[in-house]
Amino acid sequence: MEIKVLFFIPHLPAGTDGSSFMELFLGKMSEEMDIHLATLTPASLPEGPFATHCIGTGKSDYGKHGIANLFTLKQRYLRLLYGLMPDIVHIHGCYSYLASHISRWSVQRNFPVVFSPNGGLSPAFIDKEYGMRTWRLLTYQKAMTREAACIITAEEEEADFIVKEHLNDRIETITDPRSGDYLDMDGFAAQIQGIYYKVLASDKTQRLHQQEREAVSALLHLSMAGEEERQPLCSEDILNLRKITPLQWRDIHLFAAEQGISGYVMEGVSKAQLTGAANHPRNTDVYPFHTAKSKDKLESGRLLQTGFLSFRYSRKIREADPSVKKVCLMLLNLRKMLRDHTLTLRQLCDLYETYRYEDLNEESLAQFLHSLGIYDFACRISQVLSEIAYLDEGFMPVPALDDRGTAHIRTQLMKDPTQ
Repeated sequence: MEIKVLFFIPHLPAGTDGSSFMELFLGKMSEEMDIHLATLTPASLPEGPFATHCIGTGKSDYGKHGIANLFTLKQRYLRLLYGLMPDIVHIHGCYSYLASHISRWSVQRNFPVVFSPNGGLSPAFIDKEYGMRTWRLLTYQKAMTREAACIITAEEEEADFIVKEHLNDRIETITDPRSGDYLDMDGFAAQIQGIYYKVLASDKTQRLHQQEREAVSALLHLSMAGEEERQPLCSEDILNLRKITPLQWRDIHLFAAEQGISGYVMEGVSKAQLTGAANHPRNTDVYPFHTAKSKDKLESGRLLQTGFLSFRYSRKIREADPSVKKVCLMLLNLRKMLRDHTLTLRQLCDLYETYRYEDLNEESLAQFLHSLGIYDFACRISQVLSEIAYLDEGFMPVPALDDRGTAHIRTQLMKDPTQ
């Protein structure tokens, strides 16, 4: 499938060298991808096998000093964004207040943003214009840098500065092709395209479509269903699984790898006899999570929390039945992992299996959950389990609760905490 990329350059480079290089680069990229260029000013729009779009008012100096009607600009940009539905938004240039809004509007709508500061974040450039650049860094440039799915730079010093300032940990350094003895545009374009593919293979937790999420839920339920269940999936789920395309299966397997549930998904695929889905991508180059996600089994024998609270919780459940104590420990550990942004679906699957196959005294469990102050949390987890793995009410030791707290759990589970 051809990748569609929307480049945004607030103001096109002045001078023959800069404009000709840009036209040559976009033309080369157009040989492999569907390329679109958006800018704020209509003056001397480049021509080539790519589409150009002006989202300004038509004035040559529109937005050059960061002054514009943001409401109108947002409308024009979103109309272009949803009209094109690009796979990648690639923004060029630092210290543009309007570009920072373009980035934010794209990220808020789950479009991955690649950012090229073009030397604007190098220490030498910042020191040269200390006052002007510093306040822009503090007000909007740092936020724009942090929310990017990847940053492409041509200077090692610039990359080191971004890492040192904890602005972003996804940095690709590509040498400017104009710095060598000859212009290697083919190699330069190939490296940029490779980065795009890596970005699109990453962060499936945030970018999996609804049809694919429903397929994952069905596979999880099928993999953990008891052998005595004759037909654990309804006809709608079976039909949905049959409609998943090879590209969607690739995304599902990438998502499963991020969430530590590849084993469950493959078992569900096997049980459903989906032979076309068994070939999951191997050695796919992806970016790791910004925070360390746990893919280990959920701890059920001890508390992950330490200190006074750990002692207090342990004392309250000391007299509980072994199965009740196990569930209490698992829920307390789930809550801590959720707060630490380390929770994945792997741990929720462990709790799902405990609910289904452990003999629990529900009245005793409810009593201990109330004493620990996590009864509502347990009810919210029951709701989440019913959504992600179709846990039936008959297997819920506490009833499901769908409220604002449940929505927060969903968000934390599927959101990048750095954004």
